[in-house]
Amino acid sequence: MSGKSIRIVAEVTAKTGAAEELWQHLVTLVEPTRKESGNISYEILQDIDNAEHFLFHESWESRDYFADHLASPHVVEYGRVSGHLIAVPVRITVCEARAGA
Repeated sequence: MSGKSIRIVAEVTAKTGAAEELWQHLVTLVEPTRKESGNISYEILQDIDNAEHFLFHESWESRDYFADHLASPHVVEYGRVSGHLIAVPVRITVCEARAGA
């Protein structure tokens, strides 16, 4: 696959009281995602001031690899089992580094 490397910032917010249950699903994404072709880095962070708010910071070799990730079995399964725990739709921002930054 070709293309510029990209960075992803994604946000997911658990329903009130569901942060720990959502985390149990989120953590299952880490190991298989880090093993995917095209993955450079992948981490999930939890907001210190709002435990129900999680951020994904990801780097991919190209947008095509990220698209493959979204269609991967572990991401599809995550969506199937965690949808009822999420308060607002997941927000995904696709970025690229700018020269000089």
